[in-house]
Amino acid sequence: MNATSTREAPWYVIPSGHKWFRNLAVSQILVDSMEALDMKFPKPSVDLAELRRQYHEAGEEKHKHKS
Repeated sequence: MNATSTREAPWYVIPSGHKWFRNLAVSQILVDSMEALDMKFPKPSVDLAELRRQYHEAGEEKHKHKS
């Protein structure tokens, strides 16, 4: 047993004789690890609809002054 590899920081043996297989294995390990984190985007702390409205309103005002 390898004392360096732990559940929190596992080591993987990746065969590198075929680059396509190496890339597949590494990408699958990354995907599985990230999905296991079950991360979610935080809820916005501002009213996005209001910010969007203000942004478009400011753009329209700028366009009116150019014409």
